[in-house]
Amino acid sequence: MAEKLVDFIAIGRVASRAELKNIRVTEVSAKCDPRITGTLQATLDLDCKVLKNEANIAEIACDYRFSAMSGESKVAEALVTYLLVYELSGTEPAAEGDLAEFAIANGTLHSWPFVREFLYGLTSRMGFPPYTLPVYHFKPKPQEKKVAPQKQSGGKPAAVARREK
Repeated sequence: MAEKLVDFIAIGRVASRAELKNIRVTEVSAKCDPRITGTLQATLDLDCKVLKNEANIAEIACDYRFSAMSGESKVAEALVTYLLVYELSGTEPAAEGDLAEFAIANGTLHSWPFVREFLYGLTSRMGFPPYTLPVYHFKPKPQEKKVAPQKQSGGKPAAVARREK
């Protein structure tokens, strides 16, 4: 499973004031080829995005696209979308960039167990060995390095040295 780079500081600015109030499925589709059996080699793509950002409500949609192969044949696929509704304390909407990072991390974190259960049951009902979704991993985005002012001789920053001349 792929790892996602996220800005934990931005996420924290939203997470510290967010409470998950609702999670529900808004779209589901699935199909399989019942003529083929065997162990599944699966891929899962996800996309979590902000749908609504108001003073005290944030809505996030997480789309999951599952695809499974058995040997060289595509045998199953599914799409499931979850809507997550968060209540935000305070009166100001969350900053767009912060909320986008929160959507990726917390949207995934909060919907992942539901997706795991959905795919496990779905693949089993399709006649395949149940597929267990692995743990999802997040890694911190590298922080931008602050560039120190260039120094001229005498140990003063270049801008200060120019003004003193």
